[in-house]
Amino acid sequence: MVRLDPEAVQLLGGPDEPDVVTTALEWAERGWAVFPLRPNEKMPAIASPHPKGSKERAECTGQCGKLGHGAHDASRDPEKIRRMFAGRPNANIGGATLGRVVFDFDIHHGGERRDVFPVTREHLSGRGNGNVHVVYLVGGGIAQRIRSGTHVFGAGVDIRAGAGSYIVLPPSTHPETGKSYTVADDTVPEHALTDDDVRVIWSAYGANLPGKASPAPSHDLPVGGVRLGGPSIVELLSNPPERGSGQTNDWLTKVAGHYAHRYHDKRDLYVLHVRLAAAMVDSSYEDIETVMDSIWGSEQSKPIPADEREQRIAERVEAKLIEHEAKAQFNRALAELEPAEPFDAGSLAEILARPDTTRFRVDGLVLSEGFTTVVAARKTGKTTFNLNLADSLLTGRDFLGRFPVEPVEGRIALLNFEVAAKQVAHWANLVGVDPDRFDIVTLRGRRNPLLHPQDRADLAEYLRGREVEFLFVDPLSQAFYGDNANDNTQMQRFLSDLDTFARSEVGATDVVLNVHAGWNADRSRGASATEDHPDSIIWLKPGDREKGDRSTYIEAKGRDVDVEEMQLAFDPTTYRLSLTGEGSRREVKQAQKRSDLEPEILRLVAAKPGINSGAITVGLKERGNSFQKGTENDALRAMRAAGRIGWKKGPNNASLWFPAGHPSAATTAPLAGIGEEAF
Repeated sequence: MVRLDPEAVQLLGGPDEPDVVTTALEWAERGWAVFPLRPNEKMPAIASPHPKGSKERAECTGQCGKLGHGAHDASRDPEKIRRMFAGRPNANIGGATLGRVVFDFDIHHGGERRDVFPVTREHLSGRGNGNVHVVYLVGGGIAQRIRSGTHVFGAGVDIRAGAGSYIVLPPSTHPETGKSYTVADDTVPEHALTDDDVRVIWSAYGANLPGKASPAPSHDLPVGGVRLGGPSIVELLSNPPERGSGQTNDWLTKVAGHYAHRYHDKRDLYVLHVRLAAAMVDSSYEDIETVMDSIWGSEQSKPIPADEREQRIAERVEAKLIEHEAKAQFNRALAELEPAEPFDAGSLAEILARPDTTRFRVDGLVLSEGFTTVVAARKTGKTTFNLNLADSLLTGRDFLGRFPVEPVEGRIALLNFEVAAKQVAHWANLVGVDPDRFDIVTLRGRRNPLLHPQDRADLAEYLRGREVEFLFVDPLSQAFYGDNANDNTQMQRFLSDLDTFARSEVGATDVVLNVHAGWNADRSRGASATEDHPDSIIWLKPGDREKGDRSTYIEAKGRDVDVEEMQLAFDPTTYRLSLTGEGSRREVKQAQKRSDLEPEILRLVAAKPGINSGAITVGLKERGNSFQKGTENDALRAMRAAGRIGWKKGPNNASLWFPAGHPSAATTAPLAGIGEEAF
């Protein structure tokens, strides 16, 4: 059986990044702010920067600019996540519950889960006794008032909610069992907890509803000049501290607090005013970013008063209506300036009379002029797969050594949202991709050009000028510009827009979109539209890593596409992928079981030439081998066919087995010139 060695796994998997960092970044993509916990523990991994018993240790939540404040360190920023997890390859992962409510049911403490909770995402404890985190997004106003607490609905029912609180995220390990936390069903999204949901849940337990939210105190002068507490913004700006006096941080924190409250949903204005204020004291003040992020996060975590909430909703509705009308007017004006292409329409007879065109770009795998998604689990070689496909399309070489291709006449381009340009170029060069016909557009770390009209027009002009015929987009999670990747309407709108961009604006004929797989690797992550829209879907699936199968497997389904699961081989010297001839993960696992029995069978046959099948079964079991009934007979047949054992028919049609070449039995001549090289 062909297997991936560790080096090949790393090469297929892309950048060399610890698994814990990759997983933490995946949680950040799902909207979780994360931070490291101690290995196999629930406590934060980064020690507090403040002395025990000090006032700062009790009150500081990050204003000091240093890490070590537990859940207040949590972030969705990839660079900060990498920095926090650096040197901690075995860390558990903590997820801050900002914007979420998590019900923690501890069965061993008597937790009772009543049948009133809406269906939502669930995380199963590594304890393995049924303990579960039931995860909700904050929806209605009452849900915003929920606070963390223990035994909220009696013994064994705790709540984790709001800033400063956190839970242990899968696949972290449990302190007592060492087993991983898991997601019960990755296809179930996080439900937004409505006011009605909260009323039903609290009523079922006979508990009082969460207390009314009190307005956050303001330090500004409201209408009428009545001060709500502390110095006003006018007083603060009129009396800035001297540079180097040691008061800058405290003063700037108060100023930022005013502007964070005033511009609660306008971060750009908040940042502008805080920077202007900081410049009054020290234009190069090194802690300004830390102060701004900390105060903004604190303000965002506060519950919004009901009257203010209604006003904000009304303002946003009006803004969206204006945006909708503006977009409609823009589209009408654009249609006048740039008339759309004519419809592709005709009678059945007219369409049948058109000249024949190639149905497949890659025979049986990728349709011509189609939209294909590659759904890949982590460390299964998505990038290497794409580069091998690009090479086949440019050279006309059979893809994976099996699938004939219709070569592109123009160029191929990769919209690369994920990996550094030099790294992709290095991999492409190892594969042997034609350097003069393959373009890499690296968009990592910049604003999404698909969302900004001028950027989009510039990108389309560049790709059109390069005569790009085939377009790769990697990955969906970074290219998607909607608010919620789990929303089918938003996702379908994006995929249709991507089609329009590629075909109408760029002039490409074929699109391949890379999609990250869910936890079980058998479906794409996010909205189901990611699997409804494409003409064909290619899955790259990992073997059973725990059982030693480091292979990657390919399967494809779609319109006139039906490729059963097969094992891929990787040559680390050429970076080439090919099909091994082995079947699915199940078939490979069965072949491995047969292979594991072969040395034991040879020992039994050598010790007793002419031994029958039943005696071999007994002998294998006596030697401590465990296997399913019939596996030993499959192994004997495979060994006989390969010429590794001799066979003879005995009394009563019994099968008698001899060492290969034994004069008393027939031995099949083995096939010559065929071998396997592990990769």
